Order: sequence, then structure tokens, then C-alpha cells
Amino acid sequence: MSRRKAGSLLKQFRKLNSLHITYLRYVGLWALDSDSSTLSKCLYFVYNKFVLIIMFIFMATLLADICANFNDLSIFTNDGCIFAGISVVFFKVMIFQIRREQIVQLLRESVDGCEQLCKFPVGPEDEILKKYLLYSRVIFYGFSTIAVCLMIGLLFLVPVEDGGLPVRAQYPFDTTKYPGHAVGYFVEACTVSFGLTAIMGIDSLHALNLCNLFLVQLEILSEHFKSCGSNYGMIDQREALDARYKISSTVEERNGKRDNYKLDEIRRCSSDDFVKRFRRSIRHHQRLLAVIDDFNKVFSSSMFVQMVSSTSMICLTGFQAALPNQAEGQSSNTYKFLIYLMAAFSQLFFICWVGNEVTHQSASLTQSQWFSGWSDELSAKTGRLINVSMILAKKTINLKAGVFYVLSMETFIAILKGSYSFFALLSTMQSDGNQ
Repeated sequence: MSRRKAGSLLKQFRKLNSLHITYLRYVGLWALDSDSSTLSKCLYFVYNKFVLIIMFIFMATLLADICANFNDLSIFTNDGCIFAGISVVFFKVMIFQIRREQIVQLLRESVDGCEQLCKFPVGPEDEILKKYLLYSRVIFYGFSTIAVCLMIGLLFLVPVEDGGLPVRAQYPFDTTKYPGHAVGYFVEACTVSFGLTAIMGIDSLHALNLCNLFLVQLEILSEHFKSCGSNYGMIDQREALDARYKISSTVEERNGKRDNYKLDEIRRCSSDDFVKRFRRSIRHHQRLLAVIDDFNKVFSSSMFVQMVSSTSMICLTGFQAALPNQAEGQSSNTYKFLIYLMAAFSQLFFICWVGNEVTHQSASLTQSQWFSGWSDELSAKTGRLINVSMILAKKTINLKAGVFYVLSMETFIAILKGSYSFFALLSTMQSDGNQ
């Protein structure tokens, strides 16, 4: 029954993966199924290139406005926080375009790894799967709500002058009059809606489902290591065998017969069971280490861009939200930037929290191996397995962001400190400029 429940829960994880891929497919950033018609594939190819070109045009217009108003700190920070956000989205989109097959392979291996672990249940697999499935759903729908609020705030709630656009940008035509205004608004509306949908699908796939599946495997693997020895799962069996041995020996002593049940052989069978379970857990651990290494190879660069971008976004959006007045002729955008700040802050916090949990769970494997009951199963074979497992567990699993960052709460705090330092510098420059 436990294996059947675990299989059903893993199907829910697969459905979430399909939902996130559907998000990306709707905005032209994935690929159609292999059985789709040639015409559909050609049209989707054109759609994909259209989305990428629209995003690139928007980035170019933002950068042009930043260069044109480099000396105006208010406009510079206004454009800068939007540019930082769309840049990290575009970079992640390109990673998914280039490494799509590797990402599909990672998703498949992660779910298959959980399925292999659940083929040998020891008890808490269902509870662990339910817990992380709930995490995935709550966080996904929470981020979706933030994304919708941000899209509405950027496109519809931002007060603009007559003929103005929701997001400041420099176009090579007059955007205050028709049709220039319609074209500019179309570019910004497409980029914001495509970008937010894309980042939801991308982060949900790699930072939500993949990392949660890593946590599921680490937690189940920890329980499997603990269950290898007689202290977990073999107690009842050994007590039954010992009782049978005592009863049989008593009966046979009365009958004057030789005992056919040898306690040493019973314990040798128990030792063989321990070795089999412990070796199987080591193999699962090795497989997980390889999958996470592949994960870092695929996503390490995008995570580094995310860290740098988050530092800029938190700093610049905080500065914009704290501005007492906007430039003459413009209304305050405080609410827009508060939503933007909340989105950047929550995204960074979740990514760092997941990385911290992966590191913590991997470090706890050493303790789980120590409590596996190896001391009751001493042999040369057991000793070799313990040495191998301790060497593997000594390698702490980290989710990396380039060569400079490890995703952890320490990194999160360091980024907040760096953002505050830049914020204080900008505030000082603004105060000096007003004097």
C-alpha cells in the first residue's frame, strides 16, 4: 500500500512538471511534442523567435533610456531595477533554450530517483512526499499570485502622463502619439506578460520541483540509512528468531536431540541483510550526487546572474520606493516598486532557503549512517561499506551560483547587506544632489 501511495504522489510531481512546462510552451519558450505536425512546429518556431525579439527590443529601449538619463539618479534607478529584472529573465530563457534536453533529463532522473527509493519503503516515504508536494503547490500558487499582481501593477496601475508608457523607455519614434504609442505599449505589455510567465515556469521547474525532489530523496535516504540495522525493522524479526531458537532448543533438550537452529547463522543472515540495505542506500546516494552535479552544471551560471540581479533589484527598488517625490510632471510609483521589491525579495529568499535545506539535509546523512546499527553487524564487509559511505557523506552537497556563491541563508543575508550598502550610497548621493 505504501508503494502504491508513493507512486500516486510521484504522479502529482510529474503533473506539476507538466504544468510548468505548459507555462513555458504557452509563451513560446519550450518545444512542441515530437508527434506534432510539421506546420505546427514551424509556426511555433516563428512564435519562439518573435517572443525573444520582443524581449530583446524592450531591453534595448530600457538600456537606451538609462544611457540618455545617466546623470538623473531618479530615472537611472527607475530604469535600472526594471532592466535588472528583465535581464535575468532573458538570461534564464536562453539557458532553457540551449539546455532543454539536459533539463528534461534532470527532471526524469530526479523523479526516477524518488521512485527507486520508494520501491523499498521503510515507513515515512508517504509523509515526506506529501510534505514537499504541499510545499511545491503552496509556493507555486503564492508566486503566481505575486506575478499576477506585479503584471497588473506594471501595466495598469502605474500613473502615467497623457501619451506616456507604463515603463520608461527610449524608442526611435514618438511614443506620445498613435501609432507609436500603441507599438510601444504592445512591446511592453508582451514583454512583461511573457517575462513573468516565463520566470514562473523556469523557477518553478528548477528551483521548486527539482530542488524539492532533491530534498525528498535526501530525507528518504536518511531514513533508509537509519533502517539498515537491527534497530529499525529487524528488531521484531530477530526477537522472533531468538524466541524460536529458545523454544526449539528447550524442546530438543528434552528429547535429547541436537539443536538445528544456530544463533550465529541467524545473526549472519541479519548481517547480510544489513549489507544489502546499506549498499543499496550508498548506490542511491551516489546517483543523487551525480544528478546534483549535473544540476549545478546546467543552472550555476543562471543562479549567479540571479544573485547579481537580485542585489541590484532590491537596492534600486528600495531606493525608488523610498523616494519622497518623483521628478516634476510624474506621479509616485511607490506601490509598483513595493510589489516589485516583494517579488525580488521572496524569489531570492526561496532560492537561498532551498539551497540551505539541501546542504543541511546532505550534512545530516553522516548522522543517519552513524545510527544505522553498523555496530551490531561488525565485519570486514561492513567496515568497508561504512568507510565508503562516510567518504561520500563528507562531500557536502551545495547548490552553486557560479564560483562565487553557494545558495544558503548566509548568501541571502550577505546579498541583503550588499543591497543595503548600495541603497545607503544612493541615498547619500541623492541627498547631496538636492542640496
